[in-house]
Amino acid sequence: MKPLVIVKLGGSVVTRKDEPFTPNTPVIEQVSKQVSELLQDYSLILVHGGGSYGHVVASEYRVAEGYLQPGQLIGLSRVKLRMNELTQLILASLASHGVPAVPVTPVSCLTCSSGRIESFFTEPLRMMLSLGLVPLIPGDIAMDSSEKRFTIVSGDQLASFLAVKLGAFKLVYGTDVDGVFTGDPRLDPGASLIPRLSRSMMLGLAASLRPGDVTGGIYRKIEEGFYAAEKGVRVMIGNLTRPDALSLMIRGEAGFECTILEAG
Repeated sequence: MKPLVIVKLGGSVVTRKDEPFTPNTPVIEQVSKQVSELLQDYSLILVHGGGSYGHVVASEYRVAEGYLQPGQLIGLSRVKLRMNELTQLILASLASHGVPAVPVTPVSCLTCSSGRIESFFTEPLRMMLSLGLVPLIPGDIAMDSSEKRFTIVSGDQLASFLAVKLGAFKLVYGTDVDGVFTGDPRLDPGASLIPRLSRSMMLGLAASLRPGDVTGGIYRKIEEGFYAAEKGVRVMIGNLTRPDALSLMIRGEAGFECTILEAG
């Protein structure tokens, strides 16, 4: 079987986060083309974030906080509607490039406890991969066995969990910046890229990596990434809006700037 790579397509990659319900179509097309070429040598699972689709509605209904009052329940439907829209846009792009992708809905095959995945029926994913299919998995709502009763399971958590569970050799977190910086590169011109990041280095960075959207922003992405890195998965965070970035990170070609998470 071909080596497995799990790719998290961040919301900032597949949507325009400052424009509600707007896809980043050129980047989606660019990524789909690379996926079609990578399938010759790799098995792939694609996980995508919500960006300007899911996060807008999830925030409005406070879904990540769990069950607070009955009026939230319609919010679950509206989150699903918007995330399904985005999944279908990505699926159509992949299909146009000959990628045999199949959407997988996490709410139907996993449960959480206090916001963390506690069980995940992954056998369908294994069967898809054995056929050469590409599972396409969105961040999703999820049922929760704690007092929360429901929650949001982020694409970042899904990607790291599956990387460990399915024995991926590489996990790529795709964002719209080149990796992890010493500060916010959009606000601090002096911020520099960190090529290799260990957990001990995180202590000095915690203040500058403020939690962002409903799934925790870059800080949560790094924490999820360390979970996989510490179990032997090679984890990279890089800018998928750059031409050929996904191919370069997966194939390991030199000269591409990104951040590698180091265990220990």
